Amino acid sequence: MNLLKHVFVFLLVPLCLLGQTNNKLIDSILILRNLSTDVSISEKERFDYALKSYSLSNQTNIDSTMARSTLNLAYTYLLTGDYENYRKYSHKTLKLSETTKDTLMIVKANHYLGYYYHNNTQNDSAYYYYYRAQNLYRYLNKPVDEAYVLQNMANIQESEKDYVGCEKNAITAIKLLQKAEQNDENYKSLWALNNILAVISERLERRDEAISYYNKSIEISKKINNGKIYYLNTINNLAYTIEGQGNLKRALEFYEELANDKQLYEIDTKLYVIAIGNVARLKFVLNPEHAQESKKILFNAIRISDSLDDTINEMGNYGFLADIYNKTSLRDSAIFYSKKLLEFATITNSNSERLQALKLLGELELGKTATQYLSNHIRLSDSLLKNERKARDKFTRIEFETDQIIAEKEQISKERLIFLLSSIGLFVAVLLIIIIINQRSKNKQLRFNQIQQEANENIYNLMIDQQNKLEEGRTQEKKRISKELHDGVLGKLFGTRLNLDSLNTKTTTEAMETRDKYLKGLKDVEEEIRKISHDLSNDFVSESNFVDIMETLIETQAQAYGLNFSFDNNTSINWELFPNKTKIHIYRIVQESLQNIYKHANATTIKISFKLKNNVIFIAVEDDGNGFNVTKARKGIGLKNIQSRVKDMKGEFKISSQINSGSSFEIMIPQEKTV
Repeated sequence: MNLLKHVFVFLLVPLCLLGQTNNKLIDSILILRNLSTDVSISEKERFDYALKSYSLSNQTNIDSTMARSTLNLAYTYLLTGDYENYRKYSHKTLKLSETTKDTLMIVKANHYLGYYYHNNTQNDSAYYYYYRAQNLYRYLNKPVDEAYVLQNMANIQESEKDYVGCEKNAITAIKLLQKAEQNDENYKSLWALNNILAVISERLERRDEAISYYNKSIEISKKINNGKIYYLNTINNLAYTIEGQGNLKRALEFYEELANDKQLYEIDTKLYVIAIGNVARLKFVLNPEHAQESKKILFNAIRISDSLDDTINEMGNYGFLADIYNKTSLRDSAIFYSKKLLEFATITNSNSERLQALKLLGELELGKTATQYLSNHIRLSDSLLKNERKARDKFTRIEFETDQIIAEKEQISKERLIFLLSSIGLFVAVLLIIIIINQRSKNKQLRFNQIQQEANENIYNLMIDQQNKLEEGRTQEKKRISKELHDGVLGKLFGTRLNLDSLNTKTTTEAMETRDKYLKGLKDVEEEIRKISHDLSNDFVSESNFVDIMETLIETQAQAYGLNFSFDNNTSINWELFPNKTKIHIYRIVQESLQNIYKHANATTIKISFKLKNNVIFIAVEDDGNGFNVTKARKGIGLKNIQSRVKDMKGEFKISSQINSGSSFEIMIPQEKTV
């Protein structure tokens, strides 16, 4: 027991120390992670803390801890502008999280990867990861996060001209955000989503609907802290839609409101450039006499865009100039700015502006050059139309394939779970069967032991009864001898003594004869005493004990089985020296042997003997039956019981047999070990 305690302590102490070490390490990791997000310290220090927490996490070999530190490092790389490492560690987080089935980490990693691919205009991959994140946010009941992802998905679909899918996701996101707690972030998302819906409606020429969404955006912008820029952007978009309705004067009023705003140039210079460019364009459209003023404004807008390296707005204003020069019949200038427009459109991959430039050049150029531009315009237009058709189906396909992959994974997980549960069920069933069989075996053994105990008790009681009868016989014999001595011998001795006393004083012949007569009487008394003594030495009870019980058993069994028998007992064996347990074992062994002979031997005669040689008792049971092959014989329950009893007496036994020559069974019991 003490050794077991030492072993337990030896094993437990290292485990406790290891647990304490791990706890300290995890505490350090948590502190480092918190420091890496502290905006009050420098960017470099924050990055160093994130890298250190990642390194320590790898020492724990705990996937969940490693996943959180890896995601934290990925976010730090994003803040430093290292997008490739941001992607790399986001992928690593996803892999670790899928191993541990940490849903929260999985959804964050998918969100991060969606943002990376969205930022790199890899819209297919971005949509795939956003879609996975959206489903997981819904599963985790995080409606606000789900709405943000849906907003990004809608932006991708809008850029790919999947207007139906975009509208569906934007409306779903708005519904989720309207149920959430209202704050600046949610207002900004609601503003952006209504703006997307307005843009789509405008492109589908549902302008009244677009204006309705823009008005909602204006109302939302007023709820945003310092939300003037959101308001001004909405006014710009609203003016464009009103222009599309043909109300050019009203549109010009909105553009002029923007251009005349004293804060706009400082708040958003690019929006200011857009506003003055549109003012110049509409002034010319409404009154071509404003051509010079419009061109002056546009050249100023181009100068500002160039200083900002704003190629998009610079390109747009080149398009406006080309249109003005074309409509004022200044062909060369129109061609020059059309080519500028085409150049910038090609650089920025702006297909709408490329189409505009190719169409203008086709109209302005002559001969084969014009034909070439028009052919390129037609080819690009057809290609874009085909791509739009593909785009409309692409995101539906991504959703379908992603759902299919998720469904397959869930099915595999279910099958694995079913297999695991089935295996556990089968194991439990087998275990229960084994337990039941084992319990039945134990119950059977217990019942057998009870039967054996009852049988042993019966034999013991039989021996006690026999002993009582023996004692009763001895008592009766003592009474008989006492009575004979008292009534017979003592009476005769007393009478003879009195007569001899009276004759001692007489010397007559008659007295002499009488004395001789009494002396003969004394001889008779002597003979009677000798007879009583002989009866005592041959007391019948000396032979009536364990041997009588055994002889009764053998005689009873032999008669029941129809067998002839002989029983030879060595009288030198003092059975009183043997404990009752040993006698019971011998009784049961002989009984079992007789039963086996009756069942299997087909014998007619049996011989049983008890002998003593060199303090070893030999018990032999022989029969004249069929015999058997000792080496091939199967050991039944009876023989096993005999073996068990012999072993309990610390004895030995052997079996001898030949086919058709009978069998003999011999047990050797050391006498000194039984005492």
